[in-house]
Amino acid sequence: MRGRVLVLETSTETGSVAITRDGVLVNELSFASRDATGARTEALAPAVVQCLGGATTPLREVSAVVCGAGPGGFTSLRSAAAFAKGICSALSIPLYAVSSLELLAWSAVTSDGYLIAALHAGRGEWFCQDANRDGDRTELVGVTYLMGDDELHARAVRMHAQLIGPGLDVDARPLARAVVPRLSDIEARGAVDLDSWEPTYGRLAEAQVKWEAAHGRPLTT
Repeated sequence: MRGRVLVLETSTETGSVAITRDGVLVNELSFASRDATGARTEALAPAVVQCLGGATTPLREVSAVVCGAGPGGFTSLRSAAAFAKGICSALSIPLYAVSSLELLAWSAVTSDGYLIAALHAGRGEWFCQDANRDGDRTELVGVTYLMGDDELHARAVRMHAQLIGPGLDVDARPLARAVVPRLSDIEARGAVDLDSWEPTYGRLAEAQVKWEAAHGRPLTT
């Protein structure tokens, strides 16, 4: 992916941003954490401004945006998506999405073999994605799934897999900079539609769950 690319990742309690130029990492920044609900949304814009400044890159020179697509914290993912869409719409540049679990698998330093990338989903559960690492290539296997803590650890033993994620065998979080060696792959998948794209939240927002429980019916938009 040529030009200057802004990367945003906010699926976990610690967000990160990065700037690349012609496929090379120029600057990166992690920003303030809060709790398991996701990265602090009010810290995203200042982090982007600081990262762009450190890379001596005016926003108007950004040629594309890559946004972590979840699953993860509902509010932080939604805020990053809206922020990314606003930039892309204003500058008439493409927006690319990448799974936050895929970013996590790319971010972790592990040996070759089978791995399970996992992020906290709350309620004692994890958002999970299987992957296989062979040298400098990490390829996803199957689809994203939701699994309880005990089930996840049992699956890892059964699959002879390394568990990758916050507080797991390999303690790691998805990082914006992890896109660098995979930018051409992300570009080849194609840009998302700015009007219709939304992150993959993994589950309904807590407010929606409570509304549906109180009203006894699904909330429709």
